[in-house]
Amino acid sequence: MKKQIKDVVLQQLSIKEIDSLDIKYLSTKPIFKCDFPVFTLLNKSKYWGNMTLSAQCNKTTQYIQIYVSVIGKYFVANQPISAGTQITEDHIKMRSGQLDQLPASVIIDKAEIINKIAIRNINNEEPLKSAMLQKNWRIKAGQIVKVMINGDGYLIATNGKALSNGALDDLINIKLQSGNIVEGLVTEQGITILNK
Repeated sequence: MKKQIKDVVLQQLSIKEIDSLDIKYLSTKPIFKCDFPVFTLLNKSKYWGNMTLSAQCNKTTQYIQIYVSVIGKYFVANQPISAGTQITEDHIKMRSGQLDQLPASVIIDKAEIINKIAIRNINNEEPLKSAMLQKNWRIKAGQIVKVMINGDGYLIATNGKALSNGALDDLINIKLQSGNIVEGLVTEQGITILNK
């Protein structure tokens, strides 16, 4: 049964960099009236620490309180980072540690860091948390942008007004001069390309 619970937790974690995972029951170990209960984690956004599982067994549901401790990789600042800095690989390094002892918002995926902007000063060796960073907006809401409309055998260049902020590779809505609202992709050149 513990293996089944561990599999459910690992499936939710989907972290590539786990060194070890341990599960402890916070109450007495449950006894089930079937051989293969169906386990479901109740908090889909929590990956470690105190967690609650539901166990479906012969049309009855039991709730199990567990504590998940995880040793895995996370990112820290490799140097002091000033507010407003765009984060690159040189600014960060990976650490291994007890993730359940760190703040819940500690970042474990490098893709959530690179090219983001520090919204406050970050100290050397400080664990990076999602609240410290924001997207690097290529386009701001209200900005007039060049819009390239790609179609079969044609390319139309026009202008439009961005209706929201957009980072590289984000899909955002653009209001064209005709008044139509279309969805476009923010590209490297800072222009939005639409496929019609």
